[in-house]
Amino acid sequence: MTFLRRPGTISIEVTVSSGVASSVAVKANRPPGLTRIFVGRRPEEAPTLARQVFSLCGFSQSVASRLAVLNAADLSMGEGERVAAATGLYAERIFETLRALILHWPPPLPSELAPVAGRCLRRALAASQEIIGQASSGKINRQQLASAVARLCFAARAIGISDPGDMPLPGSACAEMLRDIVNNRVFADRLPDALTVEDDQEVIFRLSDEPDYSNLPHLPGRVVETGAYARRPAWGAASGSHLARRFLARIGDVGYCLGQLKAVADTGEHDWVTLACGAPTPGAGGYGAVECARGRLYHQAEIGGDGRLSAYRILAPTEWNFHPAGPFVDTLLRSRIGSDDSAPRSVSLLAALFDPCVAFDVGIREADDA
Repeated sequence: MTFLRRPGTISIEVTVSSGVASSVAVKANRPPGLTRIFVGRRPEEAPTLARQVFSLCGFSQSVASRLAVLNAADLSMGEGERVAAATGLYAERIFETLRALILHWPPPLPSELAPVAGRCLRRALAASQEIIGQASSGKINRQQLASAVARLCFAARAIGISDPGDMPLPGSACAEMLRDIVNNRVFADRLPDALTVEDDQEVIFRLSDEPDYSNLPHLPGRVVETGAYARRPAWGAASGSHLARRFLARIGDVGYCLGQLKAVADTGEHDWVTLACGAPTPGAGGYGAVECARGRLYHQAEIGGDGRLSAYRILAPTEWNFHPAGPFVDTLLRSRIGSDDSAPRSVSLLAALFDPCVAFDVGIREADDA
């Protein structure tokens, strides 16, 4: 099975022995040297360039970049800009989650639900783009924001996101997805070792110091995860199904972000600390970190003596979650996935709920001694 996202792929090769995943090989194939296009640019060009380069989570990329170059110049983001950035980040996180669920869910939705879900997804796109457009201008009109948020809430509710977003609404696309996995007992439950702001200092140090860290990030002695399940795992819900818990964490994150958008529209208040942060780094450098749909995204920039960017680094959430020794592999390894047609489907469901930002391919083979 292959699910298209943007240039690049992740290859997932699973070896099965007596129906158990005895080994898992994950290999990412990404366009090389992407961050080199930032080097030599003026710092103020970086956020726009980041948004143009990335087809997914472009606004999140631009905010992480803006925070990185501001901190590299020993500057800070003003309160008005933070409010605007928060609205755009929440709106993008909502739509990216809904899009991935509706468009990339491995079993196709029933014929009576698919057209409805498609229409609602288009409405969610229009509303989120309006909010992001306001955010990009740096000026938020709270009355206009409230109107767009109401439309986004309506579209999300029609897809199945309830308020406060803990369980999907009956008869919805989300309810059908949950029904498809609620009895799945293939994967054992595991609590995530979440990547948080407390890890930023070590992550940025390693990102700056280790040449291949952006491709193979690690923190010693840990299996780090980032994303909706790491932010707020749906523990205690959908007892017995790890896939269901991951799914509920994702739709719960949508409900949380909708609540945050309503708060910004009503009062202007927002929880910036849990959404984004940044700080200066040695050598005229700085970083920005943003909690986007797929997890914690890092940009790190350094400014040379000529006032232009002398180094630039990006660490995406997918590199943690699909690390060869990361949480996806750790969840899959030793699971009884079987050896028939159900095996690639189970692996694809797990991969879809980890939600990589590139296409993924699943291959299943029997062990030689099976």
